[in-house]
Amino acid sequence: MTRPPAPSGPDWPAAALAVAGLAVSAYLTWTKWSGATALFCETGSGCDVVQASRYAMVLGVPTAAWGVGLYAVIGGLALAGLSPRRWVWAYALAVAGVAFSGYLTWISLVELGAVCPYCLADAAIAAVLLGWLLARRPAPTGRRAATRRSRVIAIGVAAAVVTVVFGMGVFAAGSPTGASAYQESLARHLTASGAIFYGAYW
Repeated sequence: MTRPPAPSGPDWPAAALAVAGLAVSAYLTWTKWSGATALFCETGSGCDVVQASRYAMVLGVPTAAWGVGLYAVIGGLALAGLSPRRWVWAYALAVAGVAFSGYLTWISLVELGAVCPYCLADAAIAAVLLGWLLARRPAPTGRRAATRRSRVIAIGVAAAVVTVVFGMGVFAAGSPTGASAYQESLARHLTASGAIFYGAYW
């Protein structure tokens, strides 16, 4: 199969996908920072459980905010034109986005027992964006070209492994223990069951 030549202008489909991902990530970031409930997500729903969990923050910043930065960079690269070098950066970032989205989806299903439609939409956008970039991989211009198949595979595997290991390390370091772990589990259970606290202070 003949690889497409390096584009001389903006890659509009990649830029559009990046803007779509940025919009979803920005909305989730806003709801996390403002404490608002996402549209069409009721209290105690999957969205609410995921956004209220400790996995919604990475290094003191909403997890979705990292997606905003990632999509912004990919969008900028796409608008600048995906030369082989810019394509490699966009590809590596897209792989990182897909890997982290997959990891978070696994956490939400296995550990939280909840599904966030917005998170799934964001993950789907990242996957489509990665697929588009792979389809648009520039033809290698030499044996040492970064867009050769073997190097593309190596870059993708490295980006995915580093991203997931980094995420696991961050979440493990911030893992609650003892009473705090119990409190978090209790809070998740009460939220999911729709329990309401009634009390009075005198």
